[in-house]
Amino acid sequence: MNAPRVAAPAAVACLLFGGFALVLAPATARAAQIPFGPGDSFTKLEAAKPGDEVVVAPGTYAFRVHLTQLGTAASPIVIRAADPKNKPVWDLSATLVENAPGSSTTGDRGRGCWQVDGGTGYVIQGIVFTGCHNVDKNSAGIRYFNGADVTIRDAYFHGNDNGLTGGDPNSTAVVEFSELAQNGDVTATAPTHNLYIYGGVFTLRYSYVHDSVQAENFHVRATNALLEENWFARAKSYEGDLMTSDDPVGLLQSMVVRGNVFVQAAQPDNTGQVLAVFNDTKTAGTAFDLRVVNNTFVGAGKNSAFVHLANADKTPMQAEISNNIVFGTTRASLVDDASGIVVGGSNWLPTGAVVGPLVDTVFGTDPGFKNAAQKEFTLGPASAAIGKASGIPRTRPSLEYFKDETLARRYRVRDSVRDIGAFESTTTGPSYGAYDPPPVPDAGPPPPNTDSGIPIPAPGGSSSGGFPSGDGGVDGGNGAAPGSASSGCGCGARAADGSAAGSGALVVFVAAALRRRRRRRQRREGSA
Repeated sequence: MNAPRVAAPAAVACLLFGGFALVLAPATARAAQIPFGPGDSFTKLEAAKPGDEVVVAPGTYAFRVHLTQLGTAASPIVIRAADPKNKPVWDLSATLVENAPGSSTTGDRGRGCWQVDGGTGYVIQGIVFTGCHNVDKNSAGIRYFNGADVTIRDAYFHGNDNGLTGGDPNSTAVVEFSELAQNGDVTATAPTHNLYIYGGVFTLRYSYVHDSVQAENFHVRATNALLEENWFARAKSYEGDLMTSDDPVGLLQSMVVRGNVFVQAAQPDNTGQVLAVFNDTKTAGTAFDLRVVNNTFVGAGKNSAFVHLANADKTPMQAEISNNIVFGTTRASLVDDASGIVVGGSNWLPTGAVVGPLVDTVFGTDPGFKNAAQKEFTLGPASAAIGKASGIPRTRPSLEYFKDETLARRYRVRDSVRDIGAFESTTTGPSYGAYDPPPVPDAGPPPPNTDSGIPIPAPGGSSSGGFPSGDGGVDGGNGAAPGSASSGCGCGARAADGSAAGSGALVVFVAAALRRRRRRRQRREGSA
């Protein structure tokens, strides 16, 4: 079993106090418990101070909330449902959000039913957000900004312009055990999503995100993002992306996508891609680093590229694709310009798939799911994905999503990472939800560009050199179309601290592949 991820003391304090088991929080961390019901006003909710716990009674509420207080990890401001099985509902569908009662008088007051405006240390748990619409068709259940710090747990966002929005250079948000479904507006001019993150640091885990109405399940512009152990399903367009941060300067943006399940819609609007990276604002100095590890993708046979580096403008981009089950498509990756870098190995893909630079691909006609018709994507005993995962990536998961779209928004400890995909065939034991004491505290997203050692080109740099095709796979590269020449190894790359960096991880992947090939050849020759 992998070593558990250990949270820093402050993170543990927030995690424990925030709702896994409130009785575990130290008594000194709470100033007051404040009962809140349908007869109370927004002023009472907004006045909660660090250490306070606002306990919200069941009912329907139709006013805006503007949160600005400054809590901390050790003394958070908790706003939670009194009864998680009968959640309070914020439903502003009777009017536009900007016209609903509320304390804020700013011009952007309609951007969210709840807005965390510079507020810190907030833990929001067990609340439903629906009917959040404004005149510009870009409102959200919750919007956070202006350096906000918020943890959202066991929330349900549905039927809003956007489910959750927010983020700027100094903001941090963690979303856990939550459901975001059927958010979006088909009449909106700008795309609307289940999740739209503008910047900052963002983490999404143990959540069920599905059936976006207009665009993606997640649209992320964060500087540093971690999406782990979630279930994403049936986005209207494509599942999600990493695009240019709304932060005003060019920078390196990093996203880790690990241990997730992706179920493609039967007829998605965009059949060209599943996960995309794009410098849509053409901001100079921007570079992207995407790590996609131990995910399970179940496609609809549209031949969508699992990972698309949309770098026709030569923005430096790099993706690591390792230990994934990629089913229902024959394209592992698509790179628009040869300056983009794709590395990785030990993925399962259908026989005949174009793998480009990926090594040690496991091919087959069926990945061996236990019951794909019932969305049971754990591995059966005959699966060829069992025992074939690479140990090279440092971003491998220690947990896994549990269980499907019916029993959702839970996780359990992954037994090991020997199997390809989001599930380990040997994993057993209990699962954990939002109100269970966590067996494995988590420190949050890894620092950018330090998790697996694969370098990214310095902004404005170029790549050259060669990379072998996957062992036994179809020769081809990561250029504008599958089958074109392979791109290079980033000889001019720099490390996160700005110092010169070699292509060490690329060499590791190549060397490992060559060693495996040599051992197989020696075994064959020895048996001849």
